[in-house]
Amino acid sequence: MAQGGDGQPTDSARRVGELDRHLLLRCRTGQVRQTAEAANRAGGGLVVTVERGDLTGCLDQVRHLRQAGHYRHPVLLDAARYAGDDRRSAAASFDERWIEGQRELGLPVLTDSGYLAPHDTAGCLGILERAARLGEDAIALLPMHPYWLADPHARGNLVRYVEVVGVPVAVVLERTVAPVDPVETLRGLLRLLGCAVPVIVLSADLSALGALSSGAAAAAVGTGAVWGDPDPGRPERPRPWGAGQPSVLIRQCLSYQPLPRVEAAMRRHPDNGMWHCTCSTCAGRSLAWLIGQPDPARAHLALRHSAEILLDLRTELVGPSVHLSQRSWQARCATAASRLREVGWARQPMLTHWQEAITPPAIPRLTIPAPRRPLSRRRPSSAVPPQAAR
Repeated sequence: MAQGGDGQPTDSARRVGELDRHLLLRCRTGQVRQTAEAANRAGGGLVVTVERGDLTGCLDQVRHLRQAGHYRHPVLLDAARYAGDDRRSAAASFDERWIEGQRELGLPVLTDSGYLAPHDTAGCLGILERAARLGEDAIALLPMHPYWLADPHARGNLVRYVEVVGVPVAVVLERTVAPVDPVETLRGLLRLLGCAVPVIVLSADLSALGALSSGAAAAAVGTGAVWGDPDPGRPERPRPWGAGQPSVLIRQCLSYQPLPRVEAAMRRHPDNGMWHCTCSTCAGRSLAWLIGQPDPARAHLALRHSAEILLDLRTELVGPSVHLSQRSWQARCATAASRLREVGWARQPMLTHWQEAITPPAIPRLTIPAPRRPLSRRRPSSAVPPQAAR
């Protein structure tokens, strides 16, 4: 997405190789097969995150997926060296084996960058410049503190650095916590998406749809049935596939809800139309059929259901006009907030944040008084004054 002088989006989005506003499902090494089945359609793809630092195991899994599984949709590999208790800093050098391993698989080369802390200008420039030296297939991974987007001065510097170096970037944002303003963080993301370099957003929950609507070359989203996005600010806590109650994406609410909560809402509001799903997994049935499935089939079906809805939404939102796509996403956020209230579910701050971020901040209007009309000079009357009564 490009922006005009007033900061509003124009109708140009940028691509990186075969990534052309794709929605990528994020998974761990051990979940590649199940997630690839769910993402095996046009407009979809994968981001495979290294598990427990095993770079070789991740490369082997994806090699098998491409060769034996014949998966031909876009794939990105994330070494996740920015996450966990022993995360690396932005100054850490790239692993040459990781770089070459991605090239051998014919994938875009996503750098194994460390964490970009606030005010670390040298770390930011170092990642960008080292990525640029890798060649045209490289993407600079920027796992950053939200300060870089929320602070107006920092965001201006970041956009300038990215444009000067010119290498495509992939952003992983640490979860926003006080005192960082989440709306300002989104506004900073929109500013970055409007720069002259392709931008990928790799950790965005359902905000991935908003990023795609705003011109991102690609965006990644976790699903309620698998791992969430790795957070640069928190240690990894793996859980096995299918552990616990899976969550499902409720299309009208733009939110994941645990199946027991969905079941309770269905009892309270049995006539609400959003319990019936038209995705190919549900085939027009009520979500009650999914609730009644045995483990671990339920987790796998929940993943397929959610992935189909995500990719359907991506198809509906992404159009030739970035401006119209962005406005469509803003309207869907408003509608989803209303549907959440309808069934008594908690509001999703993400929906409000996007509505406020897309709408430009109100500029107080100065009331300028109208110019006074000049007083006309009255000419002396030629009329004869009436004679006083005698």
